[in-house]
Amino acid sequence: MSKQRSDLRNRAEYGAYRAVRALAGSLGPRSLASLGAGVGRLFLATGSRRREILRFNLALAYPEKTEREREALGLEVARHFGRVALDTLRLQRVSPDEFLSALDVRGEEHVYAAAERGRGSLLLTAHLGMWEVAGLAASLLLPHNLLVVNRPLDNPLLERDVVAFRRRFGTEPLGKRNIIRAILQNLKDGHSVGFLVDQRVDPSVGVQVPFFGHPAWTHPIIARIVRKTMTPVVPVFSLWEGPGKYSLTCFDPIFPDTLSTEELEDVPMTARFSSITEEAIRQRPEQWLWYHDRWRNIRLERQKSELES
Repeated sequence: MSKQRSDLRNRAEYGAYRAVRALAGSLGPRSLASLGAGVGRLFLATGSRRREILRFNLALAYPEKTEREREALGLEVARHFGRVALDTLRLQRVSPDEFLSALDVRGEEHVYAAAERGRGSLLLTAHLGMWEVAGLAASLLLPHNLLVVNRPLDNPLLERDVVAFRRRFGTEPLGKRNIIRAILQNLKDGHSVGFLVDQRVDPSVGVQVPFFGHPAWTHPIIARIVRKTMTPVVPVFSLWEGPGKYSLTCFDPIFPDTLSTEELEDVPMTARFSSITEEAIRQRPEQWLWYHDRWRNIRLERQKSELES
């Protein structure tokens, strides 16, 4: 938690969060989706910095699209994440059984096939669709808790509620500090660990791999764990399919013992994960977090060149 935070700020944020969560729980999924889409449009109109990043990312990833097409896609991105933000709060008030009744699961046999190897499994996902749903759904499919590598929220009051919500579904957040030992122990015990793999990292800890045709700094931690433990990797992605409806698709496992030594190295293995993620995003591009400054170094370099020219 940031040392600059005051107790007053934490409590004010928590009060606002509780109020919005109550509103989300009182509305039906269709009304909530409509409200969320409006919230997303408002954020796009008023959030100038994130709007700039979104437009830059879409132009970089889809140079073949016209500016009008990218503007339309950007609007759908904004509408989607407004819906997701409110719908995630609504899910905090539903039971696991209610949750499963709204979920269409495809390819769950791949999760079981990886688990049968007895080495645990690594579940690979991204900030696509409803990634919170991906973790909750995988937890309910697995015979044991799913451990998820996450960044704890700065507000401890919010973090407490989110952790309690995830644990109710069998998800155990690991945070980001001193976690390697915990990950290795849980894999040794035959458990599963989930990772979000599409975030930018500092060049000092990352490797560059292609992502939408451009180099992107990416953490090689999954490749290193795979190489050390020979744990299978299962890509899983969850999408928003309409008000109160979700899908979870599990793809063919990657079995490390079928790969060459070269394929298991940091760059080729991380590039493979990046390629899988890109393919999933291209299927539903309006549901990926284009607000994330994924290609920050390229964006800043281009801004510098424009200023100097």
